[in-house]
Amino acid sequence: VYKRQLMTLRSTPYGLQAAKESLDVALVLAAFEQSPGILFIDEGVLQLLPTSNLPSSYKHIGKILCALEMYDIHQLWVEQQSLEQFGLLATDLSQTVTVIDRSKVASLYAQYDQHLVF
Repeated sequence: VYKRQLMTLRSTPYGLQAAKESLDVALVLAAFEQSPGILFIDEGVLQLLPTSNLPSSYKHIGKILCALEMYDIHQLWVEQQSLEQFGLLATDLSQTVTVIDRSKVASLYAQYDQHLVF
């Protein structure tokens, strides 16, 4: 039975493995033709910064982010208020995303059968 998954990525890309591991889960789901959607919220939006915007001491997850398209993961959302919190615009990000207002997040969740939060 096909179930639609929405992954909510809240983790900072700095110092923890959660960001990389959550993207690895997305790739595994896609490999099994699940095509998850991904919502970047809170510090999770920082995962989408280009390599040049990150401290040099951190390994960038940009290669994994680039692989999302190869795995047919095209449904990427970013919460508007999270962008504003960090002074970012969607054009500052390394991936093409759909910006969603916080008031619309619940309706986005309702479109999916399962939710994974990292």
